[in-house]
Amino acid sequence: MAPILLTLLRLVQGLALGGEWGGGLLLAVEYAPKNRRGFYGAVPQLGALAGLALGNIVTIAARAVFPEEAFESFGWRIPFLLSGVLLVTGLWIRARIDETPSFRKVRAEGTKQKLPIATVLKHYWREVLISTGAKFVETSTFFIFATFSISYTIGLGYDFGSILAFILVGSVLGIGSMLFYGGLSDRIGRKKVFLGGSVAVAIFIFPYLAMLSSGDLWLAGTAIIVSLAVIWPTYGSLIGTVLAENFAPEIRYTGASVGYQLGAAIVGGPAPLIATALLAAFMGSWVPVAIFVALCAVVGFISVAFVKVRHNEELDV
Repeated sequence: MAPILLTLLRLVQGLALGGEWGGGLLLAVEYAPKNRRGFYGAVPQLGALAGLALGNIVTIAARAVFPEEAFESFGWRIPFLLSGVLLVTGLWIRARIDETPSFRKVRAEGTKQKLPIATVLKHYWREVLISTGAKFVETSTFFIFATFSISYTIGLGYDFGSILAFILVGSVLGIGSMLFYGGLSDRIGRKKVFLGGSVAVAIFIFPYLAMLSSGDLWLAGTAIIVSLAVIWPTYGSLIGTVLAENFAPEIRYTGASVGYQLGAAIVGGPAPLIATALLAAFMGSWVPVAIFVALCAVVGFISVAFVKVRHNEELDV
């Protein structure tokens, strides 16, 4: 029952994230000064790398405390139980936060939508498509770097603990990078940073997979650290702000969340499965996997190219 329950709970977690991500993002973006929205919008996105780092820390600690057999029997459950602390903390914070100025203005003006999803799909479908396409590059590469790379390298014979350590280092360094790129987008524009990151990952994915396949632990570790500390934060830090600036205030929560979750559902969660299937279909060659990721980057590039430039402008005009 354990894997079945874990899968079901993961599904519930995904549905919860779909509802709460947009709210957390808009709290940061809509409270932010117009010349700091990129930086503020990067803060909620830190949860991806911070969560990855915390997960690796407790997993490494559990593996150090328990023998291998004990870890596989019950030790792996401990990190999941400890996450209950985060749940209680999140509920406490969520219950005490007031609505944003943008939403209070919408409510005061009487423009609040009774059924925002209908309005979004009818009048903002272009923005939803753009948001979904932008999410393609962000979500596919995150799951390739953070999830697929583990199973792939372990299958090649690398030490599991060492791979987790490299991911931990890359995640911690990436937190600082995300704040840097968020601030950079406030100065030179979000499109430039996001598009530059999309081009970078389309190129980097080929040497990345080659380095993972090299058989050299330190070469593989360098690739993992660079992917999480340098490459992914370029667009991972901005995806939320780019999506939020793409929608009017009365449907911003729903519009940003729909685009975000559609992209995650189409290529994000399935990305490791797609990569594994490509490896199996092409006799272990990593080239088709690299092409898949590069195509996701192309979709993201084209989508964000159509986004309106909004940095240093008022959010609600």
